[in-house]
Amino acid sequence: MFTIPTLFSIVLKHSNKAVWSDRKKASVGLTSILNEDARAYISETDFNKYFSGQNKGRTLYAVVQDEITEKGFSRYIFEAEKRLINTNYRENKFCLAGTLEDFFEALEESQNIPKTVLLGLKRSFQLNHADRPYLFLAECLYYALACQHNKDQDYIFPDFSQETDILSSPLEELISKADGYSKRVKQNLNRLSKDEIKLFQKVAPFLFYDESYDELSGGYVLDYYLISHADFVDLFEKYGVSGMDISRLKEYGLIDGGGRHEIVVKKGVLSGFQNDNLVLTFTTELDKRITFEYSAFHFTETAKALIEILEIETNDEFFQHLAEYFKQELDGSGVIAGVYVMEELE
Repeated sequence: MFTIPTLFSIVLKHSNKAVWSDRKKASVGLTSILNEDARAYISETDFNKYFSGQNKGRTLYAVVQDEITEKGFSRYIFEAEKRLINTNYRENKFCLAGTLEDFFEALEESQNIPKTVLLGLKRSFQLNHADRPYLFLAECLYYALACQHNKDQDYIFPDFSQETDILSSPLEELISKADGYSKRVKQNLNRLSKDEIKLFQKVAPFLFYDESYDELSGGYVLDYYLISHADFVDLFEKYGVSGMDISRLKEYGLIDGGGRHEIVVKKGVLSGFQNDNLVLTFTTELDKRITFEYSAFHFTETAKALIEILEIETNDEFFQHLAEYFKQELDGSGVIAGVYVMEELE
């Protein structure tokens, strides 16, 4: 049956037991998705009954309908979607994939909802399960409640022009305009908060590119890096970037732990890396081959997509200061470091 007790039980089945450990905690959270102020209208003793079916949610349905009358259905369902996204931030309350799959299975097996609702929700799943799964889940919760109290309930197609906050997650609008990203990258992007994106925008302009030959593919691969904060603390502090900022980007899955990188310098051959406008080169006048290392973090695939979507531009001033640090470090080694505008080397 496609009912509130069924859907609530599915969420509890996939819940993080350290957070939503029992029926009451899960039902408090889920009723608050359906109406932000639901707890003010529902008795504390009634929350467990959402699982047994004894409480048909009449009071909850009434306050939801009042909200829809005030705001309109589309605005209501988008706000419910946003509450669900925020509640399950980084899937801290329940596993999204398992819940999504079981909600759809319950829908497939349902015999208690009007045909228009059944077909509408199936279409919503097809359109939204990959890129906007929380909209489908929010619709399921609403219609399971509504069909219990209105046998003539019809499916209402959301009017996306009515979104007052277009971003159901901070990147929704931007991602909708971009093609070519994997499902996993899109899911990772959708989990980012506005503060996390803001931090990334603060640090990402200090990246540089490095093109290397990939023996497996037989071609050159362009990668994005961030010079090690630990090795260039003074430089990063000059631009307001702390070690904690870097740690947070690791936590958010935007950079990984990094590692040591080797640069080989030979006479007559340019080595180095670049940003959008400048090239940092390493050369030598010596006949011998010189090798040195540096540490840098790798930008993940999610971060690479974010760089493109946000159209982040690199910071030339930072890059020039980085070149000065390399000049000082390599002084006396036989390696000559220089910075050039890209067009000068073409």
